[in-house]
Amino acid sequence: MCNTKFIIQSFFIFWIALATPLSILAFDIVLPPENVSVSAVVGSTAIGGGGGDYSFRTTVSFSGFAYPGAIVHIWRNGLPVTTTIADVGGVFTADLYEQYSTNSIYTLYAIDEESRRSLLLNYPIVVTNGYYTSVSGVRFPPTISTDRVEVKFSDSITISGYALPDKEVEVLIYGQQSETFLGTTESNGTYKFIYSLAGFQRGDYNVRINYKNDKRNSKVVKFTISNINIPSTESVNNIPGDCNADQIINIVDFSVLAFWYGKDNPPRCVDTNNDNIINLVDFSILAFYWTG
Repeated sequence: MCNTKFIIQSFFIFWIALATPLSILAFDIVLPPENVSVSAVVGSTAIGGGGGDYSFRTTVSFSGFAYPGAIVHIWRNGLPVTTTIADVGGVFTADLYEQYSTNSIYTLYAIDEESRRSLLLNYPIVVTNGYYTSVSGVRFPPTISTDRVEVKFSDSITISGYALPDKEVEVLIYGQQSETFLGTTESNGTYKFIYSLAGFQRGDYNVRINYKNDKRNSKVVKFTISNINIPSTESVNNIPGDCNADQIINIVDFSVLAFWYGKDNPPRCVDTNNDNIINLVDFSILAFYWTG
């Protein structure tokens, strides 16, 4: 019997390879818009050998910014490798002892202290024997959730999550109409904005958040303006690809997504990034939430 998780991981890795055809090589490079710096130098940790016969430990290091107390997960080629915890300022670092590889795909995501999950960050890297490869300046977009999946006409919605402390953020609500507003995070990295929807028409809407002047956005949360208020919890807050609403992403959801691949007018539940196209991006997002 075919291993369905392997199928999902294969789609996931295949999409990343298509989306990022140029691997990161062993020299300094800056990748916009994140200002991520990647460099490789001869390793600083010597191992083995007497008589001056030393080799250096092959290492890949990741460092950057998540949220205070966040757990940062690092995967290699679709499989988990390690986790690290960000400090009170949201700063994290992790060293991985590795082996030579012409193209390893590293995937990072962060989980904040209220179990909200960030979007994926992907880095294809050539791992060179005996080198210390440093990927620095990584920054996750804020996490986000809402207090309601349906909001009564002219009522308010509460938008909350985690980000870096004392940072200005930009929130975009869009759908039948759109509005943007600015806010500032607390010293512990949390934010909570209560926003009036007076003047908004009934219908379906999306909300996302980003640091001011930063092009990298959070995940998108969906809600509806109707005649009643329906509260939401993080566990039922629109898991992408969960078409049967069982809070589990498995082969059933994969089959629905596969059916709509490349077809016009897909249902909202399979369009995981809300771009009206079902492609390998949607498969990669489904893989991220895969539970089996």
